[in-house]
Formats: sequence, structure tokens, C-alpha cells
Amino acid sequence: MYKLTPATEIHARIANLQAGLRAAHLGAAFLVQNADLFYFTGSIQQGILIVPAEGEPVYFVRRVFERAVEESPLSNVRRITSPKEVTAYFAAMNVTFAAIGFELDVLPVGTFLRFQQVFPGAKTEDVSPIVRGVRAAKSPHEAATLRENGKKLAALLSGARKRIRPGLTEMALQGMLQGEAIGGGHSTINRMRAFNQDPGLGCVISGPDAAVPSYADFPTAGRGLSPYVPAGQGERAIRQNEPVIIDLMWAQDGYLVDMARTYSVGPMRAKMEEAYGYAVAVLRAIEAGIRPGSVAGDLYAAGLAVAAATPYAENFMGPPGYNTKFIGHGIGIEVDEFPFVAKGSGTILAQGMVFALEPKFVFPGEGAVGLENTCLVTADGFETLTPLDENVLRCDG
Repeated sequence: MYKLTPATEIHARIANLQAGLRAAHLGAAFLVQNADLFYFTGSIQQGILIVPAEGEPVYFVRRVFERAVEESPLSNVRRITSPKEVTAYFAAMNVTFAAIGFELDVLPVGTFLRFQQVFPGAKTEDVSPIVRGVRAAKSPHEAATLRENGKKLAALLSGARKRIRPGLTEMALQGMLQGEAIGGGHSTINRMRAFNQDPGLGCVISGPDAAVPSYADFPTAGRGLSPYVPAGQGERAIRQNEPVIIDLMWAQDGYLVDMARTYSVGPMRAKMEEAYGYAVAVLRAIEAGIRPGSVAGDLYAAGLAVAAATPYAENFMGPPGYNTKFIGHGIGIEVDEFPFVAKGSGTILAQGMVFALEPKFVFPGEGAVGLENTCLVTADGFETLTPLDENVLRCDG
């Protein structure tokens, strides 16, 4: 039997969501997205979760009701065959909602228009900022899961040194690492909220191909395999004296951690070695400000100031002209949660927030270097959830 979310967790999350609904003068939240269902019900069985600002939430399940009852600690889980039964349920109870919040950041328009008819008289608003705000601060239960995942990912990336050798293709190395990860419990599904951003299983990229930009809003995208998958690893063979970036996530028990390290068989060019040192310096500058009450945008500015003072400022967080405007992103059930350590972000850090910091320098035609750690905001600072040597990891080849 797999792990279930404790009832105390689910009830606390519902209470936090209801407080947010009341503050926003919303009568209820209408949730159907898988990640949100998992967070607030403990299940991803197909259905609709209605969370009123006051009173008991109801999880209406179309498929599969029996599994939802088994997985969710909510007391009111009801079988339905059509969304019309949701309307009938509340009508029978003489309950109406003046305003309802939908996940407008992820719902397709057609789906939203269909679900909007469940409560045709209600004003519809976007509940996503409230939902994502509630999810941003992780509980001790969530932190423990993330911590365990981080240890597993660090062990995987540490062991990668023994596998890397000249002539091995990026795809072959990725396959080895993912096979090992799956054997260790990786669920193989990395969820991302942003539209048309496909995280895949992470990437193994090397040499000049690591510096090829793509559609994905990542500092190091990679060439990929084809126009259908134009990012990540490809069939390029690893060579001596060039940087290899392994940037992977570990997904288990519903939660993700993110981590990257730079490897090389033999010394890299002096320019790459120097740039890697600057990436570590950026990380240290951001870490110095991590504590409850800090502003995410200020952390970004501190890191950017270090990068801007280097000879490689135009190569920071992407090839020139394709530089991203963030250095870190929240992570948990999805890859792109709050907070974002990004330009102008006004998010105030709170204990329990988790984010991945990924300072990188990218040189077109040459390669990319950098690292990434997942961090947990603690009462007086932070904890690194992905503990591993932060030097360039040398490989015997």
C-alpha cells in the first residue's frame, strides 16, 4: 500500500484555503486540476472538489469513486456521473454561491465554460493565486518527503561520476540514470503548471549542445532529439574537457525536488572553470539573504548583482538574448510553484517555502556551467535539501 496524505494535513489545507476564500469574498472554490486535487483531497481520481468558504468540502467523483474513498480522508466523497449532479446537490440543500473561484490559470477555455454552467448564477473569478499561495509553505510532513527525495537525488547525481565517459551519448547516460531512479522509487511523472512547458524527466546536456536555446523557459534547454522534443538530451557523444550538466528531478510520494551539477572528464577550459566559480558565488549571495521575511525579488537582485560584476554577465541564465528573468522557482507537487526568485517578485518568504536555485552561465557554441539546489526556508535561515559537493564533479572517464 502506498503512502496516503494524513487527514490532519488535508483538513489544515482546506482550512487555509477557506480563510483565503473569505478574505477574497469568494463563496467557494471549484477545483479539478490534478495537482490541486491531490493537495486538497489526497487523491487524483477524476472529479470536482467544491470547497465552500464556510462548511464542509465535497469531493464529487466520476471515476473512480472507490479509489477516491480509499485515498481521501474527506468525509463527504460522492459518486456522480455528470456535473449536473453537483448543481442538484447544492440546490437540494438550498445553497447558492454569489462568487466562485476557478483555476483559470490552467483550465482550458472549453472546460471552464462547461463547468461554469454548474453554478450559472455565480460570478466567476480566478482562485489560482489563493490556491498557489496556500500550497507555497510546506508543512513538516511535506518537508520530510522533500528531504527524503533530495537525499535520493543527491545520491543519484553523486553516482553519475562513475558512469560518465567520452563516447557515451547524452541519451544513454540519461537512460542509465532514469533507470536507476525508477528502481529507487521515482514515479516518472514531473508535473508543471505553466502552459506548454514540458519538464520531462530533466536533462543530460553537454558541450555546445547544452547552450542551444529552445522554447522552454529554462536557462539551459539543450538541443533535444527532434522538433517534437526540441530540448534536453540528444544523441551527442560526451567528450573530454567539456562541461556536462545533469539537471534532474526526483518525484516520489507526490513531491518533487530539483538539482543540477556540472561534470567533466578532465579539466574544462579556464573560461568554463572561472564561470562555474561565479555561479557558486551567485548561489552564496542569494543564500545569505534567505530567511522568513525576505523578499524574493531582493534575493534575485542580490544574485544578479554578483553575476553582473563578472566578465560573463551577458551569459547569465541563458545565452545572450535568451536570458531568463529568474534564478529560482518554487517546487513541491509541481515544478513551478510559489515563490519565484525572479525580477521584481514581491513574494515575502515564509517558513516552509521551498524553491530551487539554479545559477548558470551559458556560452553559445561552447557549453554551459552551473548548479542547482532545492532549499527549504527554516525559522532562521534555510536548509539545503539536495546535499552534494558543489565543486565541478570530475569523472575518471
